[in-house]
Amino acid sequence: MGIDNLMVTLNRVPELHAIVETGTDWVALLGSLTAVVAVVAGSAYNAYSFKKTIISQEKMAEDNAKFLREQSKSEFLAKSRLDWIAIFREHVSNFLSLGNSVYAVSQYIVDVSWVKGDAREEFKASTALYDIRYAEFTDKLSKARLHFSQIELLISPNGEESEKLIRAMNEYIQAACSYTKIVDRGQAVVDITQRILRDEWVKVKEMKAL
Repeated sequence: MGIDNLMVTLNRVPELHAIVETGTDWVALLGSLTAVVAVVAGSAYNAYSFKKTIISQEKMAEDNAKFLREQSKSEFLAKSRLDWIAIFREHVSNFLSLGNSVYAVSQYIVDVSWVKGDAREEFKASTALYDIRYAEFTDKLSKARLHFSQIELLISPNGEESEKLIRAMNEYIQAACSYTKIVDRGQAVVDITQRILRDEWVKVKEMKAL
């Protein structure tokens, strides 16, 4: 092929930009596609992040609700035990006080040698006084036994300290009725009561710490 023919052949080859140039703005198209991809990816990420946030907030709300329920339960139990302590202490205090009143009047019931009188009227007056004292005795004793029963209902029937308390209260009221010394027996009731209350206070503190 001569040089002239080669030049003619080369002149027939279209320019490169003419082949690529098809009327489409590829730069703009690629830019648009990139923007679309960015928007779609951004939307997907936002949706994922939103869902994750919602799940996290729901979990947090659930945990908070659970915590509040447990806290409310602990506070309720602690308050219930505090109420129990107050009622228990009051019943024991009233029982001891009434037992002392029973003891004070039982001397006139156990020993009736004072019921006498030389004259009919004197004996009648003495008997009337006995009736008054006996009525007081039975009234105080029945009230003491009422508190005794209420204490029995408050404490655990199988607890070691509970059994000791019931036994000590029985000994105390029997001593009061028979007009024998009650100080030591009353102190025994107090000592056992204090041990029971101390254990209950520990339970209350543990409940409040939950």
